[in-house]
Amino acid sequence: MAVITARIPDKMLRDVEQVEKAEHTDRAEALRKLLATALKEWKIKRAVELLREHKISYRKASELAELSYMEMWDVAAKHGVDIGLTPEEAKRDVKKWSL
Repeated sequence: MAVITARIPDKMLRDVEQVEKAEHTDRAEALRKLLATALKEWKIKRAVELLREHKISYRKASELAELSYMEMWDVAAKHGVDIGLTPEEAKRDVKKWSL
C-alpha cells in the first residue's frame, strides 16, 4: 500500500474528523473511505462526459465507471445522455437478449 501526504484546509480536516467519529474509525480509514467514494463518483462522471461527447462506447464507459453494462445505460439516461433508444426499446432489447 502506498503512502501519500497532502495539505488540506482546516475546514476539511474538521469534516474528516466528523467522519472519523460517525464511522468509529481512525483517520487513515476515514480518508480511504472518502477517497474511494470520491474516485467512484469521478469515474462515473468521467464516463458520462465521454459518452456525451461520443468519445467512448457504452462498453468502455461501463468499464471506466466499474458498473455493469446495463447499470451504465441507466446512469447515462439519468444524466440525460441520449442512449439512442427509447426506454421501451431498451427494455425490449434487454428482455430479448436476456433469454
